Amino acid sequence: MRRAMHLSEVIEATGAKALHLVAPESVRVNAVATDSRVVERGDLFVALRGNRTDGHQYLQEVFDKGAVAALVEYIPLGAEGMPLLRVSNTLEALGRLARHYRRQFDTTVIGVTGSTGKTTTKEMIAVALEAGYPNAVHKSAGNYNTEIGVPMTLFELDESHRYLVQEMAMRGRGQIAYLAEIAEPRVGVITQIGWSHIEQLGSREAIAEAKSELVQSLPREGMALLPRDDKFYELLRSRCACETIYTFGRHPESHARLAEVQLGEAFTAGEVLLNLPHLQARVWLELPYLGEHLLMNATAALLTAVALGVEPNAAARALRYLQMPEMRMAIQRQPEGWTLINDAYNANPDSMRAALQVLLCQVPARRRIAVLGDMKELGAFSMRLHWSLGRWLAGQALDYLVLVGTEVLWTAAAAREGGFPPSRLLHFETPQQAREWLLRNVQAGDCVLLKGSRALGLEQVVLR
Repeated sequence: MRRAMHLSEVIEATGAKALHLVAPESVRVNAVATDSRVVERGDLFVALRGNRTDGHQYLQEVFDKGAVAALVEYIPLGAEGMPLLRVSNTLEALGRLARHYRRQFDTTVIGVTGSTGKTTTKEMIAVALEAGYPNAVHKSAGNYNTEIGVPMTLFELDESHRYLVQEMAMRGRGQIAYLAEIAEPRVGVITQIGWSHIEQLGSREAIAEAKSELVQSLPREGMALLPRDDKFYELLRSRCACETIYTFGRHPESHARLAEVQLGEAFTAGEVLLNLPHLQARVWLELPYLGEHLLMNATAALLTAVALGVEPNAAARALRYLQMPEMRMAIQRQPEGWTLINDAYNANPDSMRAALQVLLCQVPARRRIAVLGDMKELGAFSMRLHWSLGRWLAGQALDYLVLVGTEVLWTAAAAREGGFPPSRLLHFETPQQAREWLLRNVQAGDCVLLKGSRALGLEQVVLR
């Protein structure tokens, strides 16, 4: 937290009942912490209750470290005399406090969500905005995109931040609406509507409705940026509460139209035609990464930055120096002479095919090896979607298809039925087993793609 608060502010923002506090208006809070291990002197500790642990168990520890107070739901044995702020729900109180803090600054929050590409697009928007507003852009870090992560990001704001690019995750209906209530975005970006979260929501239309909570939350004078090519574009547009709506995609009516694509061995580039009410321009986008899908994310980022006043070519130049998050389309040349495409952070049907297209079409290789893991959280659609992937893979020019997990057994069966040679199709239950096979069989000149859901930890295949 960059601006200190007094405990009296915390009490007013959260509606807490103060216990054993003397003169809260004079007690300063330097930072807010939800993890007892990182508490420092002057912090407010928020005791959250999770599936594995309960923050109320660590009150003595945080006060020993110098916490000035703790936000709690109940008073544990031994904590009767401690300086506590009692609320009915500490998670909701954390959100109310973060919203109060956010309102101290004239910062435009840009919310980013979508089934795929939201983290990458968030990073790209921040880079493009920096070109026009140096040292005035903040972004959510890592996976700070939940009901805990969003408040903790807001507590990092200060007077220098003109923009905050905030990723917003979703596990079910109402979650994005809740995050938007806390962060109060004025700009909303939706990357696409795919299959992620189908297990919880049951249909892609329901996913689109849940994602649309972001644009429903925008003020009338806000701005929405939508994927024009998406099947659910009209639904998303109809849900926008703001008057200004811009679009990106290949559709000829897009405000930012990706008109030409060039797939290089060490870059991905394309021409974007901008057609906004205040500006028309042709811009050449070039990324130091592989994947046409990344170029579409960059088109969304370019449009966002230009709509917020950044000169188009300056934003495009900044994207040339983009640093992608870990395990996202990372091209890693190995000492033994083979190439790894490490995209193992997560996977769903849309991102799986996008990564495979890079392996098949963009990277030069003597042999192409796909090491693919389960796609989780597909619920009743899992068999159908894993099977569909296998039938598609059957016709692709892969030298080896290595499948890891249990749900990919459907992929293996479909690939075999489609004619993929059984001698070049392997299945392993664990990443460690796949690693042993890979180390024995990979050769100089090969290219290996790693892609699977986070729960599988597929990066273990290549850990040294």
